[in-house]
Amino acid sequence: MSKATDAPTYVRIAQDIRSRILQGDPPAGAMLPSEATLARMYGVARGTVRQAVAELERSGLVASEAGRGRRVMGSDPATATRAAAAQYETIAETLRKRIDSGDLIAGQQLPGEAAIAEEFGVSKGTARQALQLLAGERRIAAIHGKGWFVGGPEHAQTRADVVAAEFRKDIATGKIAVGSALPGENALAQERGVGRVTIRRAFALLEAEGVIEKRPGMGRVVKSRPKGGT
Repeated sequence: MSKATDAPTYVRIAQDIRSRILQGDPPAGAMLPSEATLARMYGVARGTVRQAVAELERSGLVASEAGRGRRVMGSDPATATRAAAAQYETIAETLRKRIDSGDLIAGQQLPGEAAIAEEFGVSKGTARQALQLLAGERRIAAIHGKGWFVGGPEHAQTRADVVAAEFRKDIATGKIAVGSALPGENALAQERGVGRVTIRRAFALLEAEGVIEKRPGMGRVVKSRPKGGT
């Protein structure tokens, strides 16, 4: 970084980072080092680095991603667009292979956009594009208020649906007797390996069907066998 210029420090840092980006270090699509790292690299305060990076954002060389930092977009918007497209297509292809191999089965709920973004190191918007691509192929479907599922809406099953089905089977086979009180949400969550909210939602499904009911001082009690015996 030249010392001859009278430009403010943050401007000189921005110019140096811009030069590095144009030389491919870091390349388009990669994450820019954190403010703390850049501050150590240039021997300045983080506030100075923040000003420098803001200059790069204004010029379109980098873009902020909530919770992740700043991604290098490169000097050519078309190149950045192609890089982003390649990212979501790669994610879609990976998920497509998981579906085709049976790792993800019909009715199974997919991880949320945030989880996919974290797994692949991309923004939530890129993860959303991948999911929308698969939805366009009718491999997955979005169910309002529930999330993304493999297959069409008719296949969608949340974890609560699965747990409720397990309870129905246990009640239908007599493993859980009619008239018996169910364990508390905490105990069942631990037993079934799910969260309390999943148990609560499963209970809500069974209560709506008249299979269980809440009784004062007893908690939830099995009221009747499921219709159809399952």
